[in-house]
Amino acid sequence: MPIGPGRPLALEKPCQIDIDQAARYFGARQGSVDAATRALLELCAPPLLTAAAPRAVWLESDVAALSAAGILSGADVMKHLAGCDRAILLAVTLGPGADLQIRRAGVGDIAAGVASDALGSALAEQAADAAEAALRQIAAESGRYLTSRFSPGYGDWPISVQPLVAAALDAQRRIGLCVTGTDLLLPRKSVTALLGVSDHPVKGHLAGCGHCALRARCEYRKRGETCASQ
Repeated sequence: MPIGPGRPLALEKPCQIDIDQAARYFGARQGSVDAATRALLELCAPPLLTAAAPRAVWLESDVAALSAAGILSGADVMKHLAGCDRAILLAVTLGPGADLQIRRAGVGDIAAGVASDALGSALAEQAADAAEAALRQIAAESGRYLTSRFSPGYGDWPISVQPLVAAALDAQRRIGLCVTGTDLLLPRKSVTALLGVSDHPVKGHLAGCGHCALRARCEYRKRGETCASQ
């Protein structure tokens, strides 16, 4: 069975960026954001928010078709889909304007560049959360349920599937999202994910840190936290 086609998903830009979440990306421990850090983030947030243009695309497909296409590589993503015979692929991006603003903020001011990068990560997650909420509403209207998001790089689901995910979604044409030769997303402030679909409530399975592809450079682990706790 063919996969797709991808469908656009309308997203409204948030009124503000979650400063507390951005502070965690910046390196602050939860609940311990100092006044100087908060002031810097609040200063850098408005131009980043203005530059961002959130867009999303998604598709629903049989799990078997996604597996046959090589997208569902690894045991952890299949555990996440336990009890689901269908799944949703999702891609969300803030667009090239956000990347440009991050670079612009960092010219002559490294701290502002790092703060803007953290704000972009937080805003990308907010956009992904909004997309997930919209998909949950769509599923609920037909009496179906979704798992949580599961992204390439979680557990043993390799980021090498990014080109396959982007191709299935026709992400370059739909939302301007490309994948580099090293499997990184461009624009950088973008998110891809998978959600299982079922006719009964499902939670999915969050892989542990032990064999996560991102464990060596995970900012959460450096702070003694996990992504599951956020």
